[in-house]
Amino acid sequence: MSEPIQSARINSAWQLVLLGAMAGGLGWGIRGQYGHETGAMIAGLLLSAVLVVRLFPEMPMHLAVRAVAMATVAIGIGGSMTYGQTVGLTHDLELVGHWGALLWGMLGLAIKGGIWIGFFGLFLGVGLGGVRYRTTEMIGLFAGFAGLYFLGVWVFNQPFDPVARVLPKLYFSDDWRWEPGATLKPRRECWGGLFSALMGGWVYMGWVKRDILARRLAFWGFWAG
Repeated sequence: MSEPIQSARINSAWQLVLLGAMAGGLGWGIRGQYGHETGAMIAGLLLSAVLVVRLFPEMPMHLAVRAVAMATVAIGIGGSMTYGQTVGLTHDLELVGHWGALLWGMLGLAIKGGIWIGFFGLFLGVGLGGVRYRTTEMIGLFAGFAGLYFLGVWVFNQPFDPVARVLPKLYFSDDWRWEPGATLKPRRECWGGLFSALMGGWVYMGWVKRDILARRLAFWGFWAG
């Protein structure tokens, strides 16, 4: 009996991965028509709906909808980051063959992707974990997110004065280090603020509230992202 059961679990896992990838890919394709936070939420909605329905088919509808809604809003947070110019560092025609730009761009994509999916995992875990959060507690938590965001931007994403060609040391978009003579329009980055907020939420939800599922999904979401 063990072999058929094990085989069924493997098939189910592959179906989940395949359906999740298809849903996320479809959502990301649609995202191109909207962009930024709103567009990212389309992919988050489709992917989280697949995950919740496949993993928790017996979950009451109101709890399933709450989990999907929280994950959808969370993945929209990552849409506030600029990343097109970070992608450009890895394959812009002017930078082909520039290994420094390629590696720096890949590092930036890893950090930004980790933050993006880390938020998704954190809030999906909150929606599914069964730990109760009071309304006032959530309001206070989001106020704390805002404070940590501004602190993180100040620490990681400053100074920013493109007119004087002064950019942060940890700047992952195209700049004059890679193309000294080019006419560029650097965009302000905010990944440091989101990273600080994510770490604050991870610590509070994972250890203060002891929301084990949120803690684990945020951890693995960060590395997977």
